[in-house]
Amino acid sequence: MIRRAWRAQFARLGVVCVVCVLGVLTTGLPVAAQARRVVVISDLHLGLGRTASGDWDASEDFRWGEEFEQFLLALRGEHSGATDLVLNGDTFELLQAGDGRCRYADPVLGCTESDALARLTAVLDAHPREIQALGSFVRDGDNRLVLVPGDHDAALLFPRVGRRAVAAFGAADGRAMLATEGFWRSADGLIHAEHGHQIDRRGDWFANWPVPFTDVAGVTHLSRPWGHRVVQGLYDDHEARFPVVDNLADDSAGVRLLAAVGDVDIESERPGLLEYLLFRMSWQQFRMDLDRGDVQPPVWNLDDVRAEGARFLVESLLEDDPFMPLAEDALREGQLDELMERLRDDDLRAVCDYRAALRRARRRFERILTQLDPTGPPPEECPRMSDTAGPMFEYFWQSRDRLFGQYLEQRSTPDLPVAVFVHGHTHLPDYRQGNFTRVEAGRAYVVDGFSPVRNAVAPVVINGGAWQRTVTPVQLDRFVRERGQLDEETLGSLRLEQLPPCYSFVQIDPYVDEPEPPSLRYWRQDRDGRWGMARGCGRGLTEVSPP
Repeated sequence: MIRRAWRAQFARLGVVCVVCVLGVLTTGLPVAAQARRVVVISDLHLGLGRTASGDWDASEDFRWGEEFEQFLLALRGEHSGATDLVLNGDTFELLQAGDGRCRYADPVLGCTESDALARLTAVLDAHPREIQALGSFVRDGDNRLVLVPGDHDAALLFPRVGRRAVAAFGAADGRAMLATEGFWRSADGLIHAEHGHQIDRRGDWFANWPVPFTDVAGVTHLSRPWGHRVVQGLYDDHEARFPVVDNLADDSAGVRLLAAVGDVDIESERPGLLEYLLFRMSWQQFRMDLDRGDVQPPVWNLDDVRAEGARFLVESLLEDDPFMPLAEDALREGQLDELMERLRDDDLRAVCDYRAALRRARRRFERILTQLDPTGPPPEECPRMSDTAGPMFEYFWQSRDRLFGQYLEQRSTPDLPVAVFVHGHTHLPDYRQGNFTRVEAGRAYVVDGFSPVRNAVAPVVINGGAWQRTVTPVQLDRFVRERGQLDEETLGSLRLEQLPPCYSFVQIDPYVDEPEPPSLRYWRQDRDGRWGMARGCGRGLTEVSPP
């Protein structure tokens, strides 16, 4: 019954279904003979570990080997049946240039296969405890492990690099595998997991995925998306001074953090950074009111929007956004005209929807916001068409629904649409909505994530966040305010060990016919020092000193 409802709900999206040319069963795994639990974790960013002096390398974000080992043991203790453990991208940090490799005169070129293999080998050598724990997990019972490549470990798609990574887990009979298609599908085709950087053609998007390579003079290189060239270099240059700069959720918030403390030479990169910020939309930070379908989306007057010119881009930032002075400087110098001219109508609609959502959140003082404080000045809405003015037109998620709805259509078949779509990439897990959504026969569900079909329980899209210590900008801001103001000394004194000891992941319980809605769970340490599974974090930054 529910599967039939999914097909009908996809049809309501009004988009054309594009059949996946790879087919539904792309995992290479046989259809399971038993119900299997699915656990999806993302964004570990295992890096170069410690330096010869014993200190952590400045670019190393994963310092939690013991906690990860305990987590995997707890997973095994909870469930005696089979588990598909999906490492959903950015498991390995193969992008940051702390080892001096992969630097070329042409900024579009990334690692060669040999350099990427050397980088992976260094990472594996730096994290034997984590690799051994994963190997032990996959060798237990009928468990399986899948490596899905992300944007930071896209080099896994080099054949030798991928084989080396899979071999590290020591699993026989194909029970550890690399998702060479760039995503993972469950054996029944109903669950789809991918990292998330390919969802929209933005800063971290690779052309020709899952073959993200460029050939130059007979040598194959990994391509570098423009967002990597603009943003990653900025983090590489400043992470030694500000260790938490790329540990914010959403990770693009680090750009704002650097703008806030100043002393960052990014004048030539202002247009690219502004585009990166405007289109890195963290929709899950908002409260999604259950509107029962009676609230409609507004229609934005795009002619008036375009008439504003590049001023529209600057006014789409909040007045208290730390990046605002840099954006205004770029506007005065004419650096934003080209960006404004090449934006599509759907781009403008997305920005307008996001501005309206921010305005409503700040006017209502919605405290669940995690990316910015809801008590500041609200932005102005884009101009509306006159016939969509008024309170009946306050559904602001149409751009989000269109984006994910079309993306799911492209990854479904006519007879078997995706039921659950799990991604990560932004480091920000979905807020647990707790909304009751009506379905057939009056049954109600509590849903983590959202459905791009209004008032429906499926398909479900969920962001699992990062199995990593991160801090939201609001948590960081409140921590800093208690100590005075944000400056270089305060930011530079923060260490990763002070970030909340809490790690998010997605779980889908075993099922026979159709998956139930996924759960967002956390492996966390409580204030008494005990570790366990939880439904939320509930802790901010601490005063602990790094070991």
